[in-house]
Amino acid sequence: MKLTPQDISNQNFTSKIKGFDRDEVKNFLMQVVETLENEIKEKEELKKGSEKFRENCAKYERREELLRDTLIAAQKFSSEIKLNAQKEGELIIKEAEMKAEEIVHLAIGRQRLIKEEIKNLKFRRNEIETDIVNMLNSLKEMIETYHKEDEDFDKIEFMGK
Repeated sequence: MKLTPQDISNQNFTSKIKGFDRDEVKNFLMQVVETLENEIKEKEELKKGSEKFRENCAKYERREELLRDTLIAAQKFSSEIKLNAQKEGELIIKEAEMKAEEIVHLAIGRQRLIKEEIKNLKFRRNEIETDIVNMLNSLKEMIETYHKEDEDFDKIEFMGK
């Protein structure tokens, strides 16, 4: 049977000859009642504190779970970002290699055209040099002819004097 402070307070004892002092018993019972009431209050406060502690623990456990999930999601997101960045980098490198290859092919084509142009220019220069040499030879012959004619003319004029 559970005793409450009220039970103790309302308890009556039978009187006997040589019994205990009633006031002393009453005072003692009052002290017991006060002590029991204090213990009950303390127990209730501890119970409330315990419940509050459990609630806080549950909150922190939920927060911990949320943080753990967030951390896992962040790690996954980070891994995805790294993977995407790596793929993007590989794609950029591949595009750069293709562009470089295209530039090299264009440069080789341009080099061929320039070499062909140089070859044509050399051929044309040789033609012009040959034409100039021929023209100079022709002029030389003409001058020589003029000199010879002048000599012949001078001989004719000398004879006629």
